[in-house]
Amino acid sequence: MFTKEFGLMFYVDDVAAEKAFWTAAGFTIFNEAEMMGYESFDMKPHAEATTTITVYANEFIRQVSPEVIDMKPSVLFETDDIHGLQARIAGLTDTCSSVNAEPFPNFNFASPSGHYFAVKG
Repeated sequence: MFTKEFGLMFYVDDVAAEKAFWTAAGFTIFNEAEMMGYESFDMKPHAEATTTITVYANEFIRQVSPEVIDMKPSVLFETDDIHGLQARIAGLTDTCSSVNAEPFPNFNFASPSGHYFAVKG
């Protein structure tokens, strides 16, 4: 049986840039590690979140799991302050959209590696 916990994995070119971006966006960074000479870290959107996102270097994944390197997840975050969060993210990247009203309050943005994320209000 699966447990109620699960995690996501992102594969990126520049782990340090991702860590700096997500830290500035307000994520909790933990479990920083080095594996086979490559940096990685775990993060959560909120300290009490149950979902963990682990960031790995593309080159590390090419060595240990080359069959998944091109897979890109689609992630939807939620917030109670969509306008405040959109303003914060817009200050970090020029890829942040405005808040859209339909089909529900939302916006999207890309991290330094070009992964796009959606946020629902």
